[in-house]
Amino acid sequence: MKSKIIAAMDAAGYSFDELESTDDNLRFLGEGGTLMQMSGWKDAKEWLEGVVFDDPDVSDRVEKILHPEHFKEKRPSILKRLSEKKAEVRERTGKDPVKEKAKDVPHL
Repeated sequence: MKSKIIAAMDAAGYSFDELESTDDNLRFLGEGGTLMQMSGWKDAKEWLEGVVFDDPDVSDRVEKILHPEHFKEKRPSILKRLSEKKAEVRERTGKDPVKEKAKDVPHL
């Protein structure tokens, strides 16, 4: 959990101050020397999930780190992809690729 929060804070523009931080006093350094202190990892995560960033790209980067499951691409099943491919070939050529392939198979 710690590494995920550190990565998310980094994506938000805050570097983890490993030397000065303790488990109950986390320090993050932002641009221009901005210092942000958190009282623990739970507080840091709550802040990340509750803050609204000015830049949507920053929000997306943080969200992808904290909740990658929200960004997993849903791929269609193999049968659906084959069906789509078959329809594409049928539309392009006017022929059913399955029936055309069946003509090439010798009957036993």
